[in-house]
Amino acid sequence: MTVAVVITASVLATFLYRDQLIDHFIREANKNINTPIHVDKISVSSLSNFPNVTLLFDGVYVEESFANSSYPLLEAETMEFTFNPIAVFKGNYTIQQIHLKNARCHLKMDKNGNINYDIFKATDTTGAQKVKLELSKITLKDVTFTYSNELKSVNLELFTSSTMAKLQAVGKIYDIKSNGDMFLRYLMVSNSTWAKDKELNARSNLVYDDLTKHLTINSSTLDVKASEFIVYGSYEFDDRQLIELNVEGKNTDIQTLLSILPENTAEKFKKYRSKGDVYFDLIMKGEISQNKAPALNINFGLIDSELYHPDAQAKITHADLEGSFSVSDMSRLAGATLKLVNVRGQLEKNKFTGNLLLKNFDEPYVKCDFEGKVDINSLFKFYKAESIRSGKGIFDANINFEGYLKDLKTRAGSQKIKTSGEIDLENISLALTDFPLPLENLHGNLLFNNNDLALSDVSGELGKSDFLLNGFFKNIIAYLLFENEPVGIESDLKSNFIDLDELLAANSEENNDNTKYSFKISPRLVLKFDCDVKRLKFRRFTPSNIKGDLKVKNQVALSDNITLNAMGGSIALGGLVDASKNDLVRVNTSFNLRNINIDSIFYVFENFNQTFLEGRHLKGKIYASVDAEMTFNDNLHLYANTLTSSISTTIKGGQLNNFEPMQQLARYLDEDKLDRLQFSELKNDIHIKNRTIYLPEMEVSSNVTDIRISGTHTFDQRIDYKVVAPLRSRRKIDKDEAFGAIQEDARGRTMLYLKIIGTTSDYRVLYDKESVKEKVISDLKKEVKELKEAFKNKGKEESETIELNEDDYFDWDDN
Repeated sequence: MTVAVVITASVLATFLYRDQLIDHFIREANKNINTPIHVDKISVSSLSNFPNVTLLFDGVYVEESFANSSYPLLEAETMEFTFNPIAVFKGNYTIQQIHLKNARCHLKMDKNGNINYDIFKATDTTGAQKVKLELSKITLKDVTFTYSNELKSVNLELFTSSTMAKLQAVGKIYDIKSNGDMFLRYLMVSNSTWAKDKELNARSNLVYDDLTKHLTINSSTLDVKASEFIVYGSYEFDDRQLIELNVEGKNTDIQTLLSILPENTAEKFKKYRSKGDVYFDLIMKGEISQNKAPALNINFGLIDSELYHPDAQAKITHADLEGSFSVSDMSRLAGATLKLVNVRGQLEKNKFTGNLLLKNFDEPYVKCDFEGKVDINSLFKFYKAESIRSGKGIFDANINFEGYLKDLKTRAGSQKIKTSGEIDLENISLALTDFPLPLENLHGNLLFNNNDLALSDVSGELGKSDFLLNGFFKNIIAYLLFENEPVGIESDLKSNFIDLDELLAANSEENNDNTKYSFKISPRLVLKFDCDVKRLKFRRFTPSNIKGDLKVKNQVALSDNITLNAMGGSIALGGLVDASKNDLVRVNTSFNLRNINIDSIFYVFENFNQTFLEGRHLKGKIYASVDAEMTFNDNLHLYANTLTSSISTTIKGGQLNNFEPMQQLARYLDEDKLDRLQFSELKNDIHIKNRTIYLPEMEVSSNVTDIRISGTHTFDQRIDYKVVAPLRSRRKIDKDEAFGAIQEDARGRTMLYLKIIGTTSDYRVLYDKESVKEKVISDLKKEVKELKEAFKNKGKEESETIELNEDDYFDWDDN
């Protein structure tokens, strides 16, 4: 047959048989398809697939077979059917090729097992078919397939830019061969993503028997990256849906093994590669129904292989692994078992071995062991942890674990957990991503005992601070595995130096500035420390020989007795710090000061943020008993209105030097040497409340004179002091002006009554002429006494409310 004849036949068939071709095709479609088909435009062309005649459908919309649904089974921009032009002249309308472009096919199975692609009617054998299929070519271009199985919670989306297939029919048996590139956008099973954004190449060899509804998968090939999978098996769906699928990995690598893991797990290792023998095979067999799912068995492993990351400097060599995954019903992971046995390898110079058994993915039962020496630097060169910038040192581990992970969440269940073994730490250093201080020179021994961890001589340095721990971490495994589990620490803590400034600043989001602190107590932390710290630094406070106890629970820190040396003397303190309220830190404390340099107190506390009375004005030793309550924010900024304190104080060998108000008093008292007052002992009870310091009357017997002082001093530096001093000569005062401010006391001395009022930066010394001088002083003493008693009772009640019980300190609720 010449080319001219073919061309002529194609053109004539297009124009002369156009209507017959369309009419026969639509008639046959209506006879065989039982769902509506909508087409925007139908045309016939001799050019689209020359020399064949092409029937073109534009804007195709095929409805799914679910009752009362018009949702599309197929949407296509164009769908083309080709015919032999010579055969068309003879009335033979046999479809030879199908071309589908820019289409989406939506396949579904509902929760009752019904499918939406049951669109073909039962075959009518009584009449001759005008349109037949003998497909030598099927092409798919830019076609997306989605599949949703509500019965088994399976969802996938697959895209092909170009796939070609061939179909041969003998009766009702169809032989289908295809080859094409595909892109798996996602495969989800029970809300777990098992594959995502994977490039595939598929070469299939299928035989479908429409009478028995049986699909045979002859040896077919699926390429995933560098790995090749041979696929074969069968699928039938007449009375029941039965599947038997076999997959064998050829030329596989570590990516083959990772491909069986859920996407969120495999993502961390997707760039790793392997050299050596990696094997993989899979068998899926069983019934698919509402109550049943196939069994799945996977075997995989490594034989003398290398594992490495292209960008890493370290690799695991001589790697061996025997693995299996099996489940009798894929919809019930409670029956699944994962085994990794005879795991061996060598990371640079250090060898390791291990085994893992995991049963019941819903409530995991784990049995595992690990033995080997690991170089931290090598480990992080092989696997880059996001939370760790760098590390070095060696840990030598021999550990075993067995039990249900859920048992770690309860005190009774944790007794069933079997954990044993130990880890030796050798000169380990770590630099963390989200914490600015390095952990360095970590040494010691960790010994596992079920859910607890014993620490033996664990020492190291955190920034400028050092530590030595001996004790226990209770519930440590549950704490590491579960988000809301507590951890109990019972230990002796020894340290040569703790830089509290650095540690607090490290917890702050603004840790580039050591004046920014962040104080928090984890709700998961239960702590009991016996401390022995030689030196500590917090701002200007640098105590030494710090000894005592510290307990923490429910975000409350408590100490019964801490002793330390500081500021030339000693301090004994106790109390609690409550950080259980959001962004608030409440402190309730009692402490005793002995032989403390009073000028050092003013230096350490930076003159209490005022310039009226400073450390340079004062000398002497202070002895005091202090009860105090106050509230800070989590940056340790004091809310001044919350400070309440009762202070019983004695100052010995005191001096008041160059204090300006005393210079102003001199002209009233006929004294010329009030710039250097010395007194042997001074006692008073002081109270602080509502941003005000209450100072009851006290007598200051100095080397110059005897003065009685009382009054108030507010936090915004407003002062109201009463001063009573003996008047030895009247020559410096104006008698008329001082009238009413002079009075004899019980000993017959002439006393001058003065007051100092105003602010610390702008104050005046005036005669105090009120007629109730003695009553004012008496009332102030009474008020301070009442405030002191109320404060002590309140502190006692609160201590009883939040006291931590020693006996059940490390018990926590099973819930």
